[in-house]
Amino acid sequence: MDFDLAQRRRRGKIILTKKTLSVQIKRSISLLIGTLVFLLVLFGIIYLLNTTQSSQKGYTLQQEQLKKGNLLLQDRNLVNEIIDAQSYNKIEGSTLVKEMIKPTEPKYIEP
Repeated sequence: MDFDLAQRRRRGKIILTKKTLSVQIKRSISLLIGTLVFLLVLFGIIYLLNTTQSSQKGYTLQQEQLKKGNLLLQDRNLVNEIIDAQSYNKIEGSTLVKEMIKPTEPKYIEP
């Protein structure tokens, strides 16, 4: 069996052959660079996801504020209509208006 790591058997134990220091340093450097690249990509993806989520939340908040403004305007208009209707009913139902004399021949001014 030929592996990258040469193995020898001695009394049932597996003993790895020793590697030179330069091979160990090159392997450590390549693992370090790989780890750093992986972390850089991972943090980049996390940053992009967070930025996208906050943009989506901002857009949703803006849309909800616009809806709220429209509903408040609609509410004010409905309240004004209610006040107008109630005031007309109060004026028509008041005793002062009922006691007034209606004109027999109204005269209108024309421009």
